[in-house]
Amino acid sequence: MTGTFHTTRWSLIAGAGAADEARRSAALGELCAAYWKPLYAFLRARGRAPQDSADLVQDLFAKLLEKPALGELEPGTGTGRFRNWLLTVLVHHERDVRDHGRALRRGGGASSISINAEEGERRFAEVQDPSAGPEELFERAWVQEVLENARQVLENEHIARGKRGVFAALSPLLTEEVDPGARMALAKQLDLSPVALRVALHRMKARYRELILELVRETLNDPSESADELDALIGALAR
Repeated sequence: MTGTFHTTRWSLIAGAGAADEARRSAALGELCAAYWKPLYAFLRARGRAPQDSADLVQDLFAKLLEKPALGELEPGTGTGRFRNWLLTVLVHHERDVRDHGRALRRGGGASSISINAEEGERRFAEVQDPSAGPEELFERAWVQEVLENARQVLENEHIARGKRGVFAALSPLLTEEVDPGARMALAKQLDLSPVALRVALHRMKARYRELILELVRETLNDPSESADELDALIGALAR
C-alpha cells in the first residue's frame, strides 16, 4: 500500500465524487484485505467461535464491496478514521445478522479477500488479554497489522533490490537492540564494515518508520492527523 499526502485511500473512499466507483471499490477492498484480522480479534473477544468470526467478517466485506458508496453503507458512522468506521459498521452488521437471523454468506462479493480463521487465531493469540475488552484488543490487533504490513512492504523493497539476505539479517533489529559483539558478528556475516552496518540499519529503520506513517496516513480522511493517530495506536499497544 502506498499513498500521497493529499489523497489517501480512505479520503478517496470517503470523499463524495472524489473518484469513480471502480476506484473507490478497489481502494475499499485493499483496505479491508489489509485490516480484517483486527475485526476477527474483536469478534473473538466478544465470545464468537473462530469460524463464525471469520464468516461474519467475510459477510461484512461482501456487503461493503457490493455498495462502495459510504452513503449506502451505514448512516452516521463517521468517516474520519477508517478503523473507527470499520469497527462501527461491523458492530451494526453483527446486530443486523443477529436480529434478522440471516444466514452468513461465505465468499460472495468479497471472494477476493481471504479470511482464514487460522490466520485470525494467530493474531488473536498475540493480542489476547483477559483484562482487556474487545475494543482494546481490536486496537492492539490494528497496531500489529500496521507494523506487519509495513514490514512486508520493506521486505518486498529489499527483495526487489536483490537484498533479501540483508533484510533477513537486519530485520530482527528493527525493534530490538543488540550488544556490540553481536553487531560485529553480524557485520562479518554480511561482509560489511561496522560503519556500513550501522548506516544500513539506520536507513532500514528510517524507511520502516516512514512506511508505518504512510500506512497510518492511508487510513485517515485528513492526513494531517497521522501523528495523532500514530500516538493513539502506540498508546493502545502500550496498555
